[in-house]
Amino acid sequence: MSGEVTQVLAEVVAEVLPQLAERVPAVPAAVVGRLGAAAPAVRGGPGGRPGPAGPLRRGGSGSSAVLGALRALGAPFADRLLGALELAVDGLRLAPVPGLPDLRPPRRFEVDERVGTTDPDGEAVRAVRRLDRALPEATELVVALVAVLARHPVLEPLLADAGVPPGAAEAEIAARHGAAHVALGVAVAAAVLPTAALARSVASAPAVVGSGLGAAAVYLSGAPMPPGHGEALLARRRSEYRLPRSCVGSVQVRGYRFGLFEGPFPAGVDADAAFAANGLVAVVPGGAVIRTGQADGSVRVRLRVLAEPPPPESPRPGGWSLRDWDEVVEVSWHADVGSASVVSPDGTPAAAALREQTPPWSGDHRLRVVARGRDDANRTESYEVWVWPAPPAPPFVRRRTDRLGHRLRGEPEPPAPTEGHLRWIYASVLREAATITIVAGADRADVVRAFGADPGHRRSLVSLIDLPDRDGWVAALALPEAGVVVVAEDNGFAGSDPAIMRTLSRLGPAASMFWNVNAVTRLTLARDGDILAAGELSQDYAAGPEAAPYLAGIDLTSGRHRVAKGLLVVERFTGYGLRPDDLDRLWTGDLAHRIGDR
Repeated sequence: MSGEVTQVLAEVVAEVLPQLAERVPAVPAAVVGRLGAAAPAVRGGPGGRPGPAGPLRRGGSGSSAVLGALRALGAPFADRLLGALELAVDGLRLAPVPGLPDLRPPRRFEVDERVGTTDPDGEAVRAVRRLDRALPEATELVVALVAVLARHPVLEPLLADAGVPPGAAEAEIAARHGAAHVALGVAVAAAVLPTAALARSVASAPAVVGSGLGAAAVYLSGAPMPPGHGEALLARRRSEYRLPRSCVGSVQVRGYRFGLFEGPFPAGVDADAAFAANGLVAVVPGGAVIRTGQADGSVRVRLRVLAEPPPPESPRPGGWSLRDWDEVVEVSWHADVGSASVVSPDGTPAAAALREQTPPWSGDHRLRVVARGRDDANRTESYEVWVWPAPPAPPFVRRRTDRLGHRLRGEPEPPAPTEGHLRWIYASVLREAATITIVAGADRADVVRAFGADPGHRRSLVSLIDLPDRDGWVAALALPEAGVVVVAEDNGFAGSDPAIMRTLSRLGPAASMFWNVNAVTRLTLARDGDILAAGELSQDYAAGPEAAPYLAGIDLTSGRHRVAKGLLVVERFTGYGLRPDDLDRLWTGDLAHRIGDR
């Protein structure tokens, strides 16, 4: 279009923009107005939350950017604004703008209407859907004109000032910003769509409001926030910020690293040399980098922000304990701005709960970074980051037990944990709940009968997944070369039954380890028809003189890796350790039998 046509259109829109903006409700206007604050990398939306729509793109195959924006905002949201503006749009009498593109629909077009089912799209979205089907270039024109007119000298002052008084609160700034641009989009749509000479069922008030709202959302998702919004947002965040807070989520690891930063992850942090001082965390400008055991993948992180220093350990039974972690390091960190987030080196945002959680102001803080599982090949590592205000102090390593930390610090590595070769169970199909029973010197058929099952009828455990009742099945694998029979129960517990274990132990030394999703365990050792030891595997496990040697050197004071520790006792007692390929055969082979008549 020529400059003259644009000038006339700008003047026509300027006449109606204020009266349309006044009709836009404040709350939805603020949602639209904040779209520019939802940066995709580190920052979330206002108040540390992601924006309501995220990046606004096309709404799917063949859909326009306007339709995609409306669906991202939500059909109820669009219809609320339609209700507020519909009468005003029906009453608009805009002066004609000669020179606007003459949009003409084809003689025949199909209207996509769902019949006999609930349409998830509301009235505004449905109207834009029809408009896109009849005249796809119409909404594209509205989007283009909104972008042009938003910077036009006639309209720019109306959009920039938007009637916001000095020192206004963040919600008011966002609402005025959003209302002005929604009004711009609706006025442009009202000026453009009638030129298409469409039927009223297509060029209706819902189509005008839907097109205008969607075009405004598309524009604002990439436009800067108005002056003063940053300061107002910071003031709001500070007034609403409360301590303590605890949040959990996942972050992507890249190059053995993730971090806690006020901005994006910095470049140039070496994966090894930077951690030589403490083996876990390196403080750098803007935040801290944390060294992981895995090179790439996802790790679980809990972020705790406190108002005062935490005790080294929780006095409550079952509370936080140093013994539950491999490495615990405390360092000092100065926040230049505040509102730091857990971030990935590649810019991938962490879970929303981990964004902008530290205090939204500058100051000195102490970080306690704790890690476990960095040495495990099955990727069960997890982390906690504690933050509290404190003056600068030297780094302090509270706990140093993993082998990676020792290597990074240049220290001799500690011996591998006794149960380390069995930790693969946490990444297996039975990681949540199961019982493993091993009987030495027994016949497979006799073992199956001892469980009350028929050796003649068998199927695979994997084939039971879709059954409504999966309880009461045992899979038994004979290993003649090792002289044992290995029995697996998926979410079953028959192997922990004293009566069954007595019967099994008459066939040969028998041991079982049970665990479930509630962290309940039961280790049973039996020989010659007698139960030698049975109970929860903890520091209070009642191991008599006959059973005690099999628990020697196993740390039962910590609740970590209890399943692997129990399987180690089973291995020592029966002379055979469970292997991953055993479990593969037990899971996929026709080795499972139903117990009794259930």
